[in-house]
Amino acid sequence: MAQALLGIVLALAVGVGAAHAQTKQNPNPSWSQLTDAQQRILAPIEGEWDRLDPMRKRKWLGIVQRYPKMKPEEQARLQRRMQEWVSLTPEQRRAARDKYREFESLPAEERRAVREKWDEYKQARAAEDAKKAAAAEATQEGPAPATTETTPAALEDAEPAPGTGPPPQ
Repeated sequence: MAQALLGIVLALAVGVGAAHAQTKQNPNPSWSQLTDAQQRILAPIEGEWDRLDPMRKRKWLGIVQRYPKMKPEEQARLQRRMQEWVSLTPEQRRAARDKYREFESLPAEERRAVREKWDEYKQARAAEDAKKAAAAEATQEGPAPATTETTPAALEDAEPAPGTGPPPQ
């Protein structure tokens, strides 16, 4: 859970700069005032939108502006992060925001070190997941179970089980 929160915090850190770049034409738009494209991108947080404060709405609208320029995997990650955020309790959200503020208050060198450790963790986790997937695949494709030969010749040579053979003549 702490790792997921850290991931969410880092994702939010990326979006803060975009919030300041967002125009102030409508600093507090309702969901119905968003364009179809904005609604499509922000769909995971639709139920939360009208409860967000204007600053958070601007942050999300800044992310929406950058969304088309993101790689498909970045877009997918953003969608997952929004879904994760919506699933958090208010206490968990508060904790994530506190962690973000704590992260932002670190000196630049320490922030860089935290990001590097996070990247190392993600790489190790990906390698571990790949190893587990390979092991699971190997288990599923294991050797075929041993079977007895059932060719007609083998059946002719086999003795019938007691009481199952042809009647004595």
